[in-house]
Amino acid sequence: MRQKLIIIDDEPKAGRLMERYLDDSYECRIFQDPAAAMDYFSTESADLVITDMQMPNLTGAEVLAQIRIIDKQVPVIIITAYSNVDDAIEVLRLGATDFVKKPFDMEELKLIIDKALNISLLKAENTLLKQQLKVQHDQDERYRMIGRGANMQKVYEVIDKIADIRCNVIIEGESGTGKELVARALHFQSQSADKPFIVIDCGALTDSLLQSELFGYEKGAFTGANKQKKGLLETASGGTLFLDEICNISDTMQTQLLRVVQEQQIIRVGGLETIDIDVRFVVATNQPMDKMVQEGRFRHDLYHRLNVINIQVPPLRTRLEDISLLTEVMVKRFAKKYKRNIEGFDQASMQLLQTYHWPGNVRELSNIIERSVALSDKEILHLDEIPQSAAPGDENRNQIDSDQPTLAELEKRYIVKLLTENNDNKEKTAAILGINKSTLWRKLKKFG
Repeated sequence: MRQKLIIIDDEPKAGRLMERYLDDSYECRIFQDPAAAMDYFSTESADLVITDMQMPNLTGAEVLAQIRIIDKQVPVIIITAYSNVDDAIEVLRLGATDFVKKPFDMEELKLIIDKALNISLLKAENTLLKQQLKVQHDQDERYRMIGRGANMQKVYEVIDKIADIRCNVIIEGESGTGKELVARALHFQSQSADKPFIVIDCGALTDSLLQSELFGYEKGAFTGANKQKKGLLETASGGTLFLDEICNISDTMQTQLLRVVQEQQIIRVGGLETIDIDVRFVVATNQPMDKMVQEGRFRHDLYHRLNVINIQVPPLRTRLEDISLLTEVMVKRFAKKYKRNIEGFDQASMQLLQTYHWPGNVRELSNIIERSVALSDKEILHLDEIPQSAAPGDENRNQIDSDQPTLAELEKRYIVKLLTENNDNKEKTAAILGINKSTLWRKLKKFG
């Protein structure tokens, strides 16, 4: 599509001459009346305007002033037979792109036009790029997540739609994908952003601890309860309670939680008084909850209460377009943390990072980058291969007793192996080990 020029000159011969010469290269609109040209320009766009300086009714400077009210960017070339330095300075001050004296060479005028159009195009591209970068930066700041690919855009769209709707949400995704970041984005984009955001790792607490943490307790409710304690459900009232790895809670806790989700009321352990709360429940799991419901491992009624909205966080292997951005941000973060002067990875390493399958997702990528930065004494990082120890489960690929460990070390390795194979499901791991979950938790605490 040819670029459009508006040519304004009260002399018919001058207009026809420019049209004959320029019409092969551009689409030209010729006007003898500057007022008519302004009427046209107010409704139709143009890529460049050429106007004579001395005309009846409106001067070229006045035409320029009107154009700048409508469009501050379109190039405007002023042509005059009465050129002086003061005139040139004045029209350039008003925003003219160039100033040409009659008589002029048409080839020279065409070069000036081409130059003005090229500069205008570069400015437009630069403005668009700045706008895109601002949108991307605003998005990164807004969601506190790094990801601009199509899969992450879908997550952002859901967050925008439901941020101000106090409905319950299930976030599903593999370990290391950033489910808690999605939960935080939901909370901090909502009208309750100034209210509490409480996080509980359901896999790290026994039933009794989880119950006392959630519901609180009255003084004397059990041995060691020396004073009343407000539970996290009460603390989170008005805001959001994020239950991470909810698939690990027992049937008993599921029953208690169902009542809370339905009625928005709690009773402290050892108490009698019913306490009203207003909590938005956001839960996360690395296992498909609908499958757990079908298998009878999770209550269907609690599932349906929580599953008003379901957000699927994509694994890193499906959003490889985000690897370079994630890497750039993480390198800067860890270089600052470890006081290293590091620019980034070399091209071969970036290709390796972008083709790896990332079983540990963003958490694994962060682990590799942190290790590379911490150990490097060079400005450019290099990877010959992805360190196996950085990937979940890789440390267990060899036999767990290949180096003749102590009995305690062997026990630790076996528990870690089972946890890895069972996706960190402590209840299932405890069942395989033949111990209860509280015993498993004590062992994990002992192993650090």
